[in-house]
Amino acid sequence: MSDLKDTKYLDGIWFNYRGDNELAEKGLRQTLAATHHFRPTDKRAIFVANILTQLKQFQMLSIALQVLLSLVGALTLGIAGIGLMNIMLVAVQQRTREIGVEKALGARRWHILTQFLAEAFAITAIGGMAGIALAYLISALVGRITFYSALAKNAEAADIRLIISLASVIIATVILALTGLISGMIPAIRAANLDPIEALRYE
Repeated sequence: MSDLKDTKYLDGIWFNYRGDNELAEKGLRQTLAATHHFRPTDKRAIFVANILTQLKQFQMLSIALQVLLSLVGALTLGIAGIGLMNIMLVAVQQRTREIGVEKALGARRWHILTQFLAEAFAITAIGGMAGIALAYLISALVGRITFYSALAKNAEAADIRLIISLASVIIATVILALTGLISGMIPAIRAANLDPIEALRYE
């Protein structure tokens, strides 16, 4: 081994411990500082790679990324809700005569309201299912993003994998349903309140 490495001056030591990682690092610095005569707070004398500290920093980065993606998702849902509302308002305007015929044949307000709300929910459901399918497709295509396996062998477990949690899908579905309900409610109420006589006269 002396032909390959300097056996007098070690360049690195790996060790496991039990308990608090910060106390273990502090004890390590104090022990080596007392042996080799340097200040325990001198970061240049010895470098300690505390994996748990790095993991906490990575978790903070992950939380910040989740918040950013949540804001982007909320903005996207808001824009989608406005687009859906515009589509339904245009549909009400273009189908004014049809609504008048339905009311003349005995359709009540809640019939018209249910009809347009169902159409809004159908558009929302199709878009939501397409978005979830696209998310699963992207996560499957990206696969594993190399992280620690680029530095050490057998470290694939520390790499980044895009995993879609079931809770996120459920929360997104509920928010999407609320967005569809709110966006479709105004056009549906407008359609339900149309005067049948004026609607039949509309060209």
